[in-house]
This record gives sequence, structure tokens and C-alpha cells, in this order.
Amino acid sequence: MFPTGLIDLHCDTLTRENWTAHTPGCGALDDPAFHIAIRKMPPGVRWVQCFAIFVPDDLRGEEAAAFFDRSRTVFQQQMEAHRDRIAPCQTFSDLERTAGEGRFSAVLTVEGGAALAGRLERVQTLRDAGVRMLTLTWNGPNELGSGHDTAGGLTAFGREAVGEMERLGMIVDVSHLNDRGFEDLLAVAKKPFAASHSNARAVCGHRRNLPDPFIRELAARGGLIGLNYARTFLSDEGRGSLDDLYRHICHFLELDAGSCLALGSDFDGTDIHPDLDSVEKSLAIYDYLTRRGIPADTAEGILFANAWRFFQAWLQ
Repeated sequence: MFPTGLIDLHCDTLTRENWTAHTPGCGALDDPAFHIAIRKMPPGVRWVQCFAIFVPDDLRGEEAAAFFDRSRTVFQQQMEAHRDRIAPCQTFSDLERTAGEGRFSAVLTVEGGAALAGRLERVQTLRDAGVRMLTLTWNGPNELGSGHDTAGGLTAFGREAVGEMERLGMIVDVSHLNDRGFEDLLAVAKKPFAASHSNARAVCGHRRNLPDPFIRELAARGGLIGLNYARTFLSDEGRGSLDDLYRHICHFLELDAGSCLALGSDFDGTDIHPDLDSVEKSLAIYDYLTRRGIPADTAEGILFANAWRFFQAWLQ
């Protein structure tokens, strides 16, 4: 069986061309050699894919801003090239309309707050460009705060930027943010936020994953957590199979966090087990979970309904 639809909160397909060459004749979003290619998704699926502009840690200031601009142009070009199958969406109404038209939905996001170039007014610039979610950091530090490879928390600018993002309706994303930064965010965040591609640290000890108190806090605040398919974030042994994904899901359910659980594959940005390494394989997670005894409505929530409700509330 297929679920009602599929929502994936994070992939790096849009900017993968910066480190992997495209197959000749294929564009950024329809290359069959990549984890995500539009042609791989069966017609009729209500698919919402968040496409991140990944801003590398070594870019700052105007260089980071220019990188964002170039990547956004690629996104626009790809939306136009494949307009018969997929459409850019900024609001929940856009998602509903696109689904009604039988097309897939693309939501533009940013991974790495360096895209703001240290200027608060660029939150509005990104919002005007269609960005609906922003991952505050990547692995290292930037003007907003510190990623999981570094020790600092949110900066004063980071706290200010979070407030501006909330004011403008841009979802704050804490994946990659270190523990100190997460705690700083809890003190300033007034709206629900997301961890677009993060797993449970109690199941796999990588510090990119969320400790139990953070999972409980996200759930209590009505946030959203996308399960990451990366081998090293699913298993301490690096397997990253469907069985490992199941172990994380069971742990989230034990913490009463099932209603905030979604998918955040990290497609085209990491090493993924053959169980999960192509977008259409995400659909098979539903049958796998129900065969393992997960209730159908819980599995449906993870693949689609939880994120759909979150977007209904916050993509305005």
C-alpha cells in the first residue's frame, strides 16, 4: 500500500552539482543518478519535497549571498523546466492547489545561516525569494551560531535573526545546531520550530542527533522532526538500514513524540543504505512499518500527515 502522500523536509539535490557532475542532458532535479529525480516518483503521489540551498561553511558575507542567489536561480530554472510535474510552493494553499492539479510540490529552504551574510534585512530578502525554512548552522560556526563541530551557542545576531524569522513566518530549523545553541534557542523561540533532518542520540550516539530532553521539548512545543537516512546518523556501526530507521522511530514513539515525527532524508547530501537510497523507496517505509506492528495512522503521520498539519499551521 501507499500512504496518502509523502513529505520530505530536507534534501541537498539542488546544490549537489557543486560536488557531483550531472548526467549529460539532465537538470539538477531530474538526474536519475541522484537520490532524487522527479521522474522516479510515481504519478499520483501527493509529494512535497523541501529543496535546500546548502551554503558551505567556508562562504561568508557577499560570497555566501551570491551563492544563494545563484542556487535560487537554478531552482527557478528547474521549476520552469519541469512545470508540468512540479511547482514551487510557499503557502499551504499552494500545496493544496498543486496537489489538486496532480503536480508535485517543491518548498525552497536554506541550510546554513551564512546565507544571511550577517545582515538582518536579508531575512526579508530570503523570505521574498520564497525561502520558508532556514537551518541556522551547518557543522561549523557562522554569524548566527555554532554547528555541532564547534562549542559556541547562538550569537546576539542569531537571537535577533530567530525573532525576525518568526515575525516573517520563516520556520527555524535546528538540525546541525549544537547543544548549547539549542538551549539558547529555547530561551528565545516563541513559535514551534523544526529539526528537519535529525535522529535520536539515544539510539545512535552521533552528536548531530537529538538527545531525549531536546526531543521532548520539540514535541511539547508542537515542532517537527525529520528522520535522517544518513548511515552514520542511523547506526553507530554505520549500517543505516530500514531496521535502524525503525529503531529510531520506536524510540521517538516511546518519548511520546510520534505526532511531531516526519521524514528528512538528507538525499543527495550523504551516504545512504540501499534500503533507502532513492526517493521512491521512501514510499515503501509505510508498508515496512505496518508490517513491523506500527499502527497505520502512525505510519501515515510519519510519511505525510504530521508535516502536512504543521505546514497547514505555519506556511501562511
